[in-house]
Amino acid sequence: MSNTSTAKKSFLKKEIRITSGSFLLASLIYLALPVLIFFIGYLKPWWAILFSAITIAGSFLAWRSTIAKDKELKNNERSVNIKVSYFLFLIPVVLLFVYIGGVGEFSWCVGDHRVRYAILNDLVEYKWPVIYDFSTQHNPVVSEALGQGKVAFAYYFVFWMVPALFGKIFGLMAARIVVCLWSALGLLLLALGAMLLYGKESKFLFIAIMLFAGFDVFPYFYHQFSGFGSSWEDWTLHFRVVGNFYQIMNVFHQSIPGWLITVLLLQAANSSYVGLLGSLMFCYSPWAAIGILPLCIVKLFTANKGLARKQVVSNLLTVANIAAPIVFFICFASLYLANSNARYDNGFIWNFYDNKFQLVFDYVLFVVFEFGIWALIIRKKFRKDPMFVASVLTMLIIPFYKMTAPNDFLMRGSMAPLFAIALMSSMYVTDNFNEMLEKDNRKVRPRLVVLSFFVAAFTSLNFMLTSVLLTSMIYAKTEPAQDMTTGIVSFGDIRDEQYLEMVDVQFFVYDYEDNTFFKYLAK
Repeated sequence: MSNTSTAKKSFLKKEIRITSGSFLLASLIYLALPVLIFFIGYLKPWWAILFSAITIAGSFLAWRSTIAKDKELKNNERSVNIKVSYFLFLIPVVLLFVYIGGVGEFSWCVGDHRVRYAILNDLVEYKWPVIYDFSTQHNPVVSEALGQGKVAFAYYFVFWMVPALFGKIFGLMAARIVVCLWSALGLLLLALGAMLLYGKESKFLFIAIMLFAGFDVFPYFYHQFSGFGSSWEDWTLHFRVVGNFYQIMNVFHQSIPGWLITVLLLQAANSSYVGLLGSLMFCYSPWAAIGILPLCIVKLFTANKGLARKQVVSNLLTVANIAAPIVFFICFASLYLANSNARYDNGFIWNFYDNKFQLVFDYVLFVVFEFGIWALIIRKKFRKDPMFVASVLTMLIIPFYKMTAPNDFLMRGSMAPLFAIALMSSMYVTDNFNEMLEKDNRKVRPRLVVLSFFVAAFTSLNFMLTSVLLTSMIYAKTEPAQDMTTGIVSFGDIRDEQYLEMVDVQFFVYDYEDNTFFKYLAK
């Protein structure tokens, strides 16, 4: 064997040590950078400087407190060794999930990507803050409906800030490529964080996380045979959450940062930056921030267990816990509340049911098949983990209130607690998968656990297969699929009038000059 070949194998076997401190630093840079770009690009200079300084200070102090905790633990610090060869597996897999998920609109993707494409397009093409003049609408139907005037753009679009900045320099195509790479980087960090929690390198673990879903296959077939009809992830009218891969297909801009924040919260060894994590979630998704709040509260109590009162107060009264959440809330709450039209069909869930039996029936199906079976499977291993208990209780309670017609409060509000259950379940499945592969192991339990996982993963695999097949047909020009880069293109020049009402309700801010955000904070 040549020296070159030997050196190559030696390099591939080389291990990289990932510690909780290094992972936190990389993740906070990833999460905070888009927020900082937003501050600098959108806000008046004095607010941009102040808010950026507080964000950087909070992130730095959070990292420093973790480093201090690692030194205190010495040899017991949380870390994982990962071979260089593992990245040769992980990077292509991450890119594949991003690509077939439709991120960047380079493959077949779901209808929501018309909006995703338009958001990125306008962040690239328009000056920040984005303001639309109705005189630029070329579709006569749209132009007549909107009339004259100007509106501002408001949405939770922070995830796109890095790709949009590249787009302003290199063009829209560059921005689309960067949004794929930025998403892939987020999933790469997620994989490393999951292995940090798991305690060792695992190829199966990341696959399990991406394919994780509820047992939708059972209620789906029930509704098919009962004549109700449904899609794989849409078998109830008001109770709906979706699997992880479907989250990538629909709301990658919320799910990727949301999952990463959840991992950071689960691994947090002290409470000095819990507020920073919860409020960072608010920057990316106001709905998900509501769902992560109970987990943050539990972490604040459990991370301080056994400490003296003085140390507890010192951990709680930090820049990361106080100043950063105040800054994020002031800035982003005023932006989100600028558009009051986007909030409709709100109320307690029983107000949306005429038949109370149907309400109970739907709720029971939701609890059992979306997370209940998984909670039952992993209960023995995690029943003493307060974060597991908090996640299950949050999933039980959060469906009682509905916000918006598609119930974004449940779909996105459940993101953190459901992903916590998903991560714990994936680690448990990985344990059983490894046990099943052991020589002469004939135990039934690990086989049943792995079989259960693939039954639940059927919906995710179905979506993946659909995307692969339709993408290949599109490129072979045998499938007349709709192009998600057309239809809307830009909210400032809507091509197809059928999307006008949706855009008008969800993204336009009328009388923005009198709005708190645009009057006092924005440039």
